[in-house]
Amino acid sequence: MGFETSKPHAVCVPYPSQGHVGPMMQLAQLLHSRGFFISFVNTEFNHRRFIRSKGPDSVEGLSDFKFEMIPDGLPSSNHDATQDVRLLSDSTLKELLGTFFRSAV
Repeated sequence: MGFETSKPHAVCVPYPSQGHVGPMMQLAQLLHSRGFFISFVNTEFNHRRFIRSKGPDSVEGLSDFKFEMIPDGLPSSNHDATQDVRLLSDSTLKELLGTFFRSAV
């Protein structure tokens, strides 16, 4: 990954629903200000939403604060997909957990 090993490393993974990403980002920023290396893991859907909202430069520039994406299976054509609790839950079970388990093996 290429980060300084003497720093503590926090991996922040918010639940991909509205109202969860913002507070997790605040926690990540607080930890970063205390000297942590941060990996902020967002779903593809929420990462695209974040960039539309904050701009493409918002995820660049800090060597010790990295944004990572994981697949979520949500349709990119539906801008409110995270508002559908059933779709979000099904997607989370099928895509997100599968990604973590494949990565761990």
